[in-house]
Amino acid sequence: MKPLPPLSPLVSFRAAAANLSFTKAAAELHLTHGAVSKAVKQLEEYYGLKLFHRRNRAISLTSKGRFLFQHVDRMLNELEEVSEQMRIAENGQRISVSCEPSLSMRWLMPHLEHFHKKFPGTEIHISTAGGPIDLSSEGVHLAIRRSDFSWPAGYHALPLGRERIGPVCSPSYWQKNKHQALKILHTRTRKEAWSDWEQYSGKILDAESEQFYDHFYFSLQAAVAGLGMGMGPEPLVADDLESGLLVAPYGFVETPISYVVLSLNKIDEDKQLNDFVSWVREHIPLEKAGVG
Repeated sequence: MKPLPPLSPLVSFRAAAANLSFTKAAAELHLTHGAVSKAVKQLEEYYGLKLFHRRNRAISLTSKGRFLFQHVDRMLNELEEVSEQMRIAENGQRISVSCEPSLSMRWLMPHLEHFHKKFPGTEIHISTAGGPIDLSSEGVHLAIRRSDFSWPAGYHALPLGRERIGPVCSPSYWQKNKHQALKILHTRTRKEAWSDWEQYSGKILDAESEQFYDHFYFSLQAAVAGLGMGMGPEPLVADDLESGLLVAPYGFVETPISYVVLSLNKIDEDKQLNDFVSWVREHIPLEKAGVG
């Protein structure tokens, strides 16, 4: 049997990589900042390479760190799913939801506590994926997706609202750079986001430089950290705008894309599914007008 890396530090590493912050990872895991830092250092010593770039109070993943995070995140998600299936009895009170990764991380999961307080008898299991999905083979009750692909004719699709997008950055970055060319932050999972915004808004920003990130949650975390101007789909940045971590100086424009909930059966025929979807539709920050 090949030796495994220290497993406990992998959990701390995933949280630090997802948040690009040892402090936020520590709060999420109920650990100290020092414990998370020590766990990451233990992994770096095990592999003999750096997983993070450390610059003052900011951290970013190295190329090897991004590679490890992608695989560790997937494997730990699978382990969490197996563990939950072992722990939770099949009593009809568990809803399995597949959700777009960035939407899941930046809106759905942070708001689930509110849902559980309102519906304490329903357990929500979240898996992250985007695009086409086979609901039956994956054992998923609901899938939350952007409507940018075709799904099987037999699926039921309930619109949640129209997507709106807009440039976002930290308040300090905007104050320092609003009269200058901007550093533009891109995401590789949606390379056309900036060109889409330019098309729908009729605006073009003067770019000083461009930086590419693997996922929206990385580019948006970089925006929070004051590293530039990122493109923010409204549901992914609503909480940070409300808390003042981000500003949207150009506002938001509507795109032709909607978010939808896909299911095999009619949602309104199952009370628990209907309760969850109704809660999502009520609270998710999407443009409801004109959605059909």
